[in-house]
Amino acid sequence: MKIKQKLHLTNNASSVPIVSSRHKQRKGKRMAKKPYEVEYKGVMIRCDTPQEAVQVARLLGGEPDHPHYAPWRVDEFTEFVDRIQTFQRRLLNVLIKAECQPVKDSQLCSAINASNNQALAGILSGITKVAKAMDIEPSRIYYQRTEYKQGSPERRYYITPAFLKAARDADWPSEDDLRFRDDGDE
Repeated sequence: MKIKQKLHLTNNASSVPIVSSRHKQRKGKRMAKKPYEVEYKGVMIRCDTPQEAVQVARLLGGEPDHPHYAPWRVDEFTEFVDRIQTFQRRLLNVLIKAECQPVKDSQLCSAINASNNQALAGILSGITKVAKAMDIEPSRIYYQRTEYKQGSPERRYYITPAFLKAARDADWPSEDDLRFRDDGDE
């Protein structure tokens, strides 16, 4: 994120919206990409690229102590993924493949063959229970945002950057990690 010019506001300019030249739309053409969002003290900041979003988060101090960025120890990560069941592994695999991009609840249900949002909630609850049993904050693994479309909630799920890094470092999950076992792991 580069600032090319200084802006000076006077008392009579406080209600004037400021749009940088990078964000202006050209003669009716709309930007096709959805913006990346960074939440800071209840304010949503939109960025054009993931790199810009990371820069804004770092600039605002969101990285060091936020659970999404808390690094995973190798033993902690290994114990966690060994304790979750196959459905939880498959769900996390979908989020990992999305690489910190949102996955809608309907897409997640479809990808892991969950019959509905209630079944999805049960799978997510399994992740939370294992995390809490290990004294791990669930928001270090994944998080969820809800948007309302025509009055109906639409949930979007994200893998955290730290969990994504730990999974990549561990080359997880393997094909075997995603396979159902005969010992009742369903």
